[in-house]
Amino acid sequence: MITPDPVFSTRWRPALLIGMHLAAAALLFSFVNESGRALWRSLDAQIFFALNGSLFASETWASFWAWMNTREVDAISALVMLVFLVFPGLGLKRNQLQAGFTGFLLLMILMLPMREALSEYSVSSGLSGHSPSLQLEPAYRFSTELPDIPAKDSATTSFPGDHASVLMVWLGFLLFNARNLGTLAATALALFLMSPRLFGGAHWFTDAAVGGLSLALVTLAWACASPVPHWMNQGLMRLLGPLYRLAGRLPLLGRLPFFSG
Repeated sequence: MITPDPVFSTRWRPALLIGMHLAAAALLFSFVNESGRALWRSLDAQIFFALNGSLFASETWASFWAWMNTREVDAISALVMLVFLVFPGLGLKRNQLQAGFTGFLLLMILMLPMREALSEYSVSSGLSGHSPSLQLEPAYRFSTELPDIPAKDSATTSFPGDHASVLMVWLGFLLFNARNLGTLAATALALFLMSPRLFGGAHWFTDAAVGGLSLALVTLAWACASPVPHWMNQGLMRLLGPLYRLAGRLPLLGRLPFFSG
């Protein structure tokens, strides 16, 4: 049996591990600090008015971004991410697909308690509040202007950005394993899929650039600079291996590269 190429670091890289944690801490401190937060909020407002303000120009343009903020498109986005994890050449090799898919699920599990802790802290400290669509004027609100489209255009607690953090971890994970046309496409997709919440005003730019990125940096630090996720993923693979083999025996499903790698 051929041993698949690892999808996580197999050795400690202390400088990178510490550096990524320090970068995340510096980002958060710049937002917690009163003067730094004022600068971030100024940038937030400029980006909101530029993106959300463009929706006033054309109903077609506004409708496009409204649909991009629906649950249906969120589900399609998740499927697109899945495609990059279960088909070879888009970021993972054929013999990495099962370990890569399992590893990405592991990263989501590892990030969850950090996300909850940061969210609780931001709410209790007053760092997280209403989204820009509820605080700034003029604002193009999908729920008012295009009520027939079930689009998300607001949030009462928007920090950190969940969509952004997931997309950043997904992209960072793929880039750690490959840098090719597939990961170039993934980079463009990640940036594009982070945009709808900014156009609609359900998130501030800092929800992604500070909250989402800081979570992604800490999560990816362990993936790229320590063997701990590698060890954990090996254990998960031993648990899920029989399930993958069973699913691979199903007609048609077993022909997918994910099961034949």
